Formats: sequence, structure tokens, C-alpha cells
Amino acid sequence: MIQNCQTLAELWKIVDDVNKKHFPENNLKPILGNGKTFRPKVMFVFINPTHANISSDQNWQGPRFPFIGTKPIWRIFHKAGMFDDKLIKEINNSKSWSLELTDTVLNFLKSKSLYFTNIVKWTGHDATLPNPDKIKLFLPILEREIEIVQPQYIVTFGLIPFENMTKQKIKLNDYYSEIMQNQRLRFFDMQYRNFKTKIIPCYFPVGRGDPKKAVEILKLIDSL
Repeated sequence: MIQNCQTLAELWKIVDDVNKKHFPENNLKPILGNGKTFRPKVMFVFINPTHANISSDQNWQGPRFPFIGTKPIWRIFHKAGMFDDKLIKEINNSKSWSLELTDTVLNFLKSKSLYFTNIVKWTGHDATLPNPDKIKLFLPILEREIEIVQPQYIVTFGLIPFENMTKQKIKLNDYYSEIMQNQRLRFFDMQYRNFKTKIIPCYFPVGRGDPKKAVEILKLIDSL
């Protein structure tokens, strides 16, 4: 069924169905991928959303994509040179996210050929990492999403997306040291059903990750 999806809208219907079937008691809506939805320069794959994303509320009427209603991640992208000065000021000064601000951020992502998504499209009440069962459940959806969107590059934040997508093990510290020494990214080629792309591993940019090193890697990505 997933492989028969030809559009993101069809895929999001499956996301809703999977959540209703496997997590009927969860009252938080899943967060979907969004940005430039066809052939963006970069797809950023995070892990899983939490209730801090205001679009997980059942009453939210706008688009749903990662980190709506939060501030730290947008500050990281701004430090890396990948986010607008005026827009980060508006986010920093906002007490709450309006639909207008959400649409502005989404339009910015589209204009910069960027796409945000999660490996697990199930929303938790805290920052607990998803267990292997959740990852196994949602990974085929992400893989089909990638085939539909066809990004030129994919950035995986944290080892959970990277290892599950590539079936490879790496030490991020070793990768980071190598690319900082060379000032050049090293890519991991991935073949999907209808196209090839390149994966770039990165530290998770907030929380339990390493924001400083994530910014340094993102600066190299911005120069691609």
C-alpha cells in the first residue's frame, strides 16, 4: 500500500491510518514533512516530534511540519547561515506562533529549497527516543516519502535516522573530525527505487545533541 502512494497527500493518509490503528489513545496529531516538496536541495530528517510542536494539537488548522511553535532549532539554522535575519527576529520575539508566522516559515523553506521531516511520524508527550518497533513501523513511510520528494541531499540528525536509513554504523566524532580537517563533506550514496541521493550525517542540533558541532556541519552544507 505504501509503495503505491504517488503523492505526499496519499502518504499522509497512511500516516494518519497507522497512528489511529497502532496508537488509538494518543491524542496528539502526527507531524508531517513539508517545505519544497519536489526535488529540494536538502531534506533534513529529524527523529520524532513532541507535544511542544503546536501543530500536534487536534485543533490546529494550519500546515504541520517539524518544530512549529519552538525556537531553538531555527536559531541553529540561523547561526549556520541557513535562516533569514528578519524571520529569526520575529520568531525570537513571538510569544506564540500564529498561522501567519507558520506560513511565512514554510514559504521560506520552500524558497531555499529545503524540506523538513521526521523518521518517526508519531508525536510523543516528552523527548523519549522512539523504540525499534516504532522505527520499523514508520521507516517504510519515510523511504517512500524520499522517493516522492527526491531530494538532492539528505541530512540525518543523530545516529537513529542515519543508521536505520543506510544500514551502516559510524562514529559521528570521527566523521566530524575528518570533514572539519578537510573542510569538505563526505557523502554516503543511497539508491532508492527511482533515483539516487547523498546522505550527510549530522549531530542532533538541540537537546541531547551537540548544537555547536551541528552548526559547523550545517555551514559546510550551506556552501554546497
